[in-house]
Amino acid sequence: MVRASNVVDAVTKAGSAVYDITSATAGSITKLLVGLLFGKGLPAGASMSGPIGVVKAGADVVSSSDLAAIVAFAASISVNLAVINSLPLPALDGGQLVFVLAEAAAGRKIDQQLQESINAGALTILLFVSIGTAIGDVRSIF
Repeated sequence: MVRASNVVDAVTKAGSAVYDITSATAGSITKLLVGLLFGKGLPAGASMSGPIGVVKAGADVVSSSDLAAIVAFAASISVNLAVINSLPLPALDGGQLVFVLAEAAAGRKIDQQLQESINAGALTILLFVSIGTAIGDVRSIF
């Protein structure tokens, strides 16, 4: 467990830890996406967990009764969700930012029907990825 001598030291150490987790998460996601885009599949030793796997991992961490591990796990999940949500994929916040930037660059609103179609397609893909990871989670449990 990391100890801080005062509030400023605590904020500095916490900020550094969040930066490290965010960098590692973004780097892992980048490697994953590059591997998938260029047909290399998952990087060696990598695995993806869906919501079931995350709950199982969380239960394992909580059962250890190690407060530092529980806080680190919660921080990792929070940072992971923030990084994933900021990706420029339609239906996520990063994708909505892309639409806003495209509207600003074009100087006009993007057709609402087109935006809804793009979001629906992206949401369908995300749903299939979620189902796939959930199936993988169930297989790894049994």
